[in-house]
Amino acid sequence: MDLAAIMPASYSVNMLSPVYIRSARAICAQDTFGNNDLPGELTEATGNSLHYLHPDYSKYFTIMQLRRMSRVTRTGLVAAIESLADAGIKKPEAIITGTGKGSIYDTEKFIQNILEFHEGTLNPTPFIQSTYNSLNGLIGLQYGASCYNTTYVHRGFSLELALTDAMMLLQEGEIEQALVGCFEEISPEHYIIKQKLGAWKKEPVSCRELIASKTTGSIAGEGTFFFVVQKNKAGALAKLSGLRMLFEPTVAAVLDELTSLLKEHHLRREDIDLVILGYNGDVRHNHYYDAVLAASDTSTCIQCFKPACGEFDTAVGFAVWMAAWAAQRQQVFPSLTIRPAMKGPIKNIIIYNHYQAKDHVLYLLQQTED
Repeated sequence: MDLAAIMPASYSVNMLSPVYIRSARAICAQDTFGNNDLPGELTEATGNSLHYLHPDYSKYFTIMQLRRMSRVTRTGLVAAIESLADAGIKKPEAIITGTGKGSIYDTEKFIQNILEFHEGTLNPTPFIQSTYNSLNGLIGLQYGASCYNTTYVHRGFSLELALTDAMMLLQEGEIEQALVGCFEEISPEHYIIKQKLGAWKKEPVSCRELIASKTTGSIAGEGTFFFVVQKNKAGALAKLSGLRMLFEPTVAAVLDELTSLLKEHHLRREDIDLVILGYNGDVRHNHYYDAVLAASDTSTCIQCFKPACGEFDTAVGFAVWMAAWAAQRQQVFPSLTIRPAMKGPIKNIIIYNHYQAKDHVLYLLQQTED
């Protein structure tokens, strides 16, 4: 049976009750971790690829622990530790993550070992750490938490499904708070594979010039983002009020869903103070973002986020981190601004992103009420 013939051209998934973001941490190519902020000057890509700016792991782990940990588990565990510490939580009630690819380095290492040793005596560590839920298990062990613990692997919807799961648990009264995160990495081999599929630009491009580029492809990236979400607003950075997921929609469907999201929360387009778009420099898919940009009020501040982190399955986690801190600090990052703001406080924020023009997401974040 041809599933494409019976599936709708697009569908959307609406969010449940709103939740509050208590803390947010980001580790990517930029210096975002030390002060939980973004510096004025962006780190440039190397060979059209943005790689982790690793924190000082010696503050968290011994040398022996580090030897047994992969890049993803190191960054993920440190981001989780600091996110929970920021929220003043000693043990999470749920650990939920999303990833599109998981630990690529360990997966490749395990496959290489199979070839090298002819399926003989293999080191089990790369296999164990190549599983998608290895980071979740490590976080659980770190805190002695035998709580709800799961990982979603669903390409561009991975973070959104993790957030939706947390919202359901919170709404049902199963938990009061949850640790939610996403993580991704890029390896040289995986870069080459995706380059052959046309994912990356053929010519070198500066991060500052990425959005203005008129060619196909983007720049590769990697990142780890963690959040503590909770039912109550006490000490929260921002309120996550709306979340929509659309699969292979038309431009008109995206605009209709945006209108529906605003109407549901009794908002007009001129009420939106900040719009964060997932422009990645790929001219093939700019028309989606162009349409949302054109539909935005002229006084709304417009920002992009992928010049800072690059393109990958769960890159939208960086935008959620940006939005949470914009609502809390009432400021935006000038280096990522497409159109400056022309009005007052940042109360309502829209995030729109898509991954490979298939998985489209809309977020509505709001300033926490007094």
